[in-house]
Amino acid sequence: MRLLKENWFKWFLIGLALRLVLMPITAHPDLWGHSFTAYFFTNFKVFNPYEHLISLPLSHPLVVNFGVSDIFIYPPLTYFTLGIFRFLVSPLLDSQFVPWLMENVGEYYLYPGVYWQVFWFKFPYLIVDFLAAFYFCRLFDNKKSREQAFILWMVNPLTIYSTFMVGQIDILPTFFVIIALFFAKKKKYALSLLALGVGGSYKMFPLLFVPLFAFLFGRGFWERCKYLFYGLIPFAAFSMPYVGSSAFRQMVLFSPKSQKMLFMRFNVSGAEAVFPFVFLLFVIYFYSYYRAKRDMVVPLSTAIILLTFSLTHYHPQWFLWATPFLFWVLVKEDFRPWLLVITLFVCWSIILFFFEPSLSWGLFGILDPSLLKTASLTETLVKYMDVAQFKSIVRSVFAGASLYLCFSMIRNEKEKN
Repeated sequence: MRLLKENWFKWFLIGLALRLVLMPITAHPDLWGHSFTAYFFTNFKVFNPYEHLISLPLSHPLVVNFGVSDIFIYPPLTYFTLGIFRFLVSPLLDSQFVPWLMENVGEYYLYPGVYWQVFWFKFPYLIVDFLAAFYFCRLFDNKKSREQAFILWMVNPLTIYSTFMVGQIDILPTFFVIIALFFAKKKKYALSLLALGVGGSYKMFPLLFVPLFAFLFGRGFWERCKYLFYGLIPFAAFSMPYVGSSAFRQMVLFSPKSQKMLFMRFNVSGAEAVFPFVFLLFVIYFYSYYRAKRDMVVPLSTAIILLTFSLTHYHPQWFLWATPFLFWVLVKEDFRPWLLVITLFVCWSIILFFFEPSLSWGLFGILDPSLLKTASLTETLVKYMDVAQFKSIVRSVFAGASLYLCFSMIRNEKEKN
């Protein structure tokens, strides 16, 4: 027992060291957008960032140097949480940094002590991340599986990249998805649906699981409707005060990013089409309603999340959403599907490096500003190959591996039953 505890502590220290080293020396422009909205919330008590930002005068430095069209794209709970985070660490921050950043966003690396500002902006995510690790381990029953789950999470490259390098908020909805799975394991189904609703109030992808969980956990039509209500009420409650804002409707409810899954389409007329994502998503929903058992929740959730990445032009940091499910199947199946999971991670890595450099080596621009001006891999290789075709092949391999992994998970669960 003592050796087991020492092993956990060793991996905790390794994971903590990786995060602490990378937090102050990496940054992405998304972190500045979050910092601006948190700054208005904390310093000026702005509770409606959507209307506030679009009403800023054109001469405001934020409008001139950064723009506001791509800042307030998340549901309101995101900005409340970021504002609270900023308030908690405000005694450790330089109060002049954000105003200076609005004027000099392209030269953030010149600010004295910028490393500490970046570090403290990201610091609250450590708490959420370690809570996610704790509850993820609780999804497993035996000590060996829990230890394996903990080690995987501590060295999880997606968490480290998305949360502690890019500085994105995806750890927040991912945490609540893990909480939803934890409550589902405890047979506390109403709390599980509520957790999904809270997660969807940060980024909307957990709402895709709401019908699935409701159909699997409910017994009869009305109980399933009740669970659907539980899953949607947190998002509705947090969003309702802002529905009257045209900026909120345009940039959150109907933003281009929230409709990326509709880009792929099979035309059936000049104006109408069948969307493969919607088509296959509802196949999963109807299967969960009519045929599936409650213990199919993780395999079918995995199918939904991998369907999203197989048919969507996703941003690299979004792939964090899939990690709890991929790590679950590795631990549950004693690492037998490792080749499939590694294939998915390799495909993700290739796609990552074909994005703009700010999402790869440009993250280290805080150390070496020349990296911010380095040509992207796409710009370098387009002279020698059809980059779009190559990326399409990679995405096709990803989709094939995803399909087989989901098929295997569903088949194995059915065989156990």
